Amino acid sequence: MTDKQTDMKTVCYIGKDLFLSGPIRQAAVSEGWSFRQEEPAKTSNLGFDGPVVAVFDLSALKEDVFPIAEALRKRTGKTTLVGICFHTDTESLRRGQQAGVDKILHRSRMGPDLKTLLHEHAS
Repeated sequence: MTDKQTDMKTVCYIGKDLFLSGPIRQAAVSEGWSFRQEEPAKTSNLGFDGPVVAVFDLSALKEDVFPIAEALRKRTGKTTLVGICFHTDTESLRRGQQAGVDKILHRSRMGPDLKTLLHEHAS
């Protein structure tokens, strides 16, 4: 018998931008994932059971992406880091790559691309 709590799949949006949180929540719910939103300053106490896809706005977090990515990488459960930025924002793209973000999505395609990523992770 599997423990339902440890099997829960969570998408966590780390940020304040409501423009981003709506499509992220919609993608999560449509693929059967739970959704949670957290303030960037409170990421040191993130406790999750089961797989987590953490999504954050690379341009808004700036250098804060490094400690957040490091804290999430210390989780024992499966963790995927997803950064979102404009395709023309080369500085944020570079920062995301340096922080070890698994996938960077362009803001113009974040809803459909995140939904595809979640669907692939669910299988």
